[in-house]
Amino acid sequence: MKIVGHRGAEGYAPENTLLSFEKAIKLGCDRAELDVRLSKDGEIFVMHDAAVDRTTDGHGLVAEMTGDELKNLNCPSGQKIPTLQEVIDVCKGKIDLQIELKAGEGLAEKVNGLITKNKIDTQVVISSFELKYLFQIKNLNQGLKTMFLFDAFNDGVLAAIKEVPLDYIGPKAAIVTEQMISMAHAAGVSVYAFGVKDAAMGKRLEQIRVDDIGTPFPSLFL
Repeated sequence: MKIVGHRGAEGYAPENTLLSFEKAIKLGCDRAELDVRLSKDGEIFVMHDAAVDRTTDGHGLVAEMTGDELKNLNCPSGQKIPTLQEVIDVCKGKIDLQIELKAGEGLAEKVNGLITKNKIDTQVVISSFELKYLFQIKNLNQGLKTMFLFDAFNDGVLAAIKEVPLDYIGPKAAIVTEQMISMAHAAGVSVYAFGVKDAAMGKRLEQIRVDDIGTPFPSLFL
């Protein structure tokens, strides 16, 4: 079972900051998960929320702020909002990345371009709750691995496995069942469970043969 540090290693450092990704590397995570959005002027920033209010000293929407405005904001522990390129610079050759596409016109194209430029195609998984982004990524780069994230398992998930096609399904940990995993494995797809916050849940998932888990507390499993 592979261990994926959620938003870097957000249980120990401010989420989606360079400090958090450095912590995930130091702990020995198999991958570091992160979220990306586009600024007003089309730069790729690592930020989960649509607004900067929760995680910085600023106010407003990422999509309505320029790259320079976002770079001037402060996160806890003396950190800044990193660009995707800055995260790649820290992580390349040290840890694989799981990049969740959040929002932005042309986001898939820009992310694929940066991955190709940095020659990290084999070290990346692209995830999203939005199937449109996964279709776009596969059309741009068949070699990139894709993961569909979801909170409820239904026939649409099974259809997406073949249509995208998917390499992973990513259900929240609380809804994962042994039957779901067996169905995915029979279709040649791996299962990533996100939101694993305690050792007991991790143990249950390992026993039913989940492939990867996403956790804010990777030291519980490493």
